[in-house]
Amino acid sequence: MEFKNLTTGLGWDEAKPTVDCSDEWWDENLARCNNKEKAIKCPHLKFWKQGPKFFDDMHYVFGKAHVSGSSASYPEDILSDNASDEDEIEKIQIENVEKTRNTGKRKRKGASTGAEEKDEKSPFFRLHKSTCQKIETAAEKISTSVEASSAPPINHVPTIAMTMKMVKECGVEEGTALMYTATSLIVKLDFREIFSSLKTLEGRLDLIMREHDGRQ
Repeated sequence: MEFKNLTTGLGWDEAKPTVDCSDEWWDENLARCNNKEKAIKCPHLKFWKQGPKFFDDMHYVFGKAHVSGSSASYPEDILSDNASDEDEIEKIQIENVEKTRNTGKRKRKGASTGAEEKDEKSPFFRLHKSTCQKIETAAEKISTSVEASSAPPINHVPTIAMTMKMVKECGVEEGTALMYTATSLIVKLDFREIFSSLKTLEGRLDLIMREHDGRQ
């Protein structure tokens, strides 16, 4: 990735995959990089003819994040100046790619996997989960409120048939002038509401009679 992103004036061979440059350039680069006194071999040497295996897969997994070991390291990084250690690092990277592939193919059944358990312990995961629960609760309250406000109001006013029954219970007989007055009144919603709110038969009969007398 250093060759591809940081070194200018070089080509790139997609088939290998590694930098495409002359042998003279490699000789100059290795002369600056190698240190025979300290028995240090240039780690770039193994990319002369061929790039790392699974380069495209590793690029997909790790994206643009790559570590050379000069300024940072990752948990499984092995810090060494020997070419054999570089080979070990590449081996670990290949194994990680294979693990990622196999994990995606396995069907998850039963209990949570180790990755899921790790997520459960993460404070960011818990915060995300808590926020989602709060949003879900708020949404349920809003939904309940909307349903309640859109529901038709409960009508406690008795129907005409129910009011007619109460009129007869007061002693008003059919075929009388008082019954005619009563039937003219109970078709009105307001009268039925007032009439049904009276507690006694006497009070209801008195209301009908007063309305009847007022029409005479």
